[in-house]
Amino acid sequence: MNKVRLPVQAALWKHPKNNEDYVLLKATSKKNEFLLFQLFSTKKEWELRNQREFFLTVTLELPYQRRTFKQNAAVWKLVTAIFESMEGRLPDEEEKYNMYLDLLEVYADRVPNKISGGTRPVHISESNSLEGSHFIDNLLNHLASECALSYGVQTTVQEVLEEWEAWRGGLETDYADYADREQTKMLTEAEWREKHIYSEASGYGGPIERAHIVSRGADAADIEMPWNWIALTPEEHAEQHRRGWDEFLHIYPHLRGRVERARRLAGKLELESTNQRKAVERPENLAIRALEEELE
Repeated sequence: MNKVRLPVQAALWKHPKNNEDYVLLKATSKKNEFLLFQLFSTKKEWELRNQREFFLTVTLELPYQRRTFKQNAAVWKLVTAIFESMEGRLPDEEEKYNMYLDLLEVYADRVPNKISGGTRPVHISESNSLEGSHFIDNLLNHLASECALSYGVQTTVQEVLEEWEAWRGGLETDYADYADREQTKMLTEAEWREKHIYSEASGYGGPIERAHIVSRGADAADIEMPWNWIALTPEEHAEQHRRGWDEFLHIYPHLRGRVERARRLAGKLELESTNQRKAVERPENLAIRALEEELE
């Protein structure tokens, strides 16, 4: 059996008509499209000659992604917000970079320093998606616990939070549900409460409650798994119970991915609004959207 390493990215989608899973492959660059086209053209020609279907055996390698442009942009927005909350004005480029270095020392993941024998912080320019995620989470925690934000700065932080939560909700598993980098040990309730000091819906700090996505009355066997918890203020928690998830997600749509993933893992039916959204999706639109995301 020959092995071919394809220069592609893969995304798991559900077919809008029969709800079956399928994998969407996307070339990582224009120059790699020919190799992908050649592979499937050869497959089709072989099937026509032999009058039977030929299956490709595929192994997907899933290393940590390099940090995305959105992560990089989010870091600088949050660094600017922290400076502005402290100084009451926007920083110049040198001040912003110096603040970034200070925050790196306190909040970034660290790696061995081959010269000193100690450790050094991982810069956002060299971090993978996991390391970048830890840094962004810590910056958001700092803003929630240490900073008094003006209305304008609050708006900026809210925008970053919504993009951030929407991205995490699209992951198959959320690194933030685990206590270790290898994602083998789930957070305990105490560890979860220590990490979640702001609302995942609004970004507000203060008293935070652990809300269940799939409720206790739904008889989910694994109701107390961290993927089923979401951090809300007491008012938001009460509003979610009053409105239900369909209406609540109209107010906080960036939480949809996390809610849908928890319901899927708990073996529950999809929300009505999820089914309505899938009914208008088409395979060609999914491919276009994937390409658009790559170009962002």
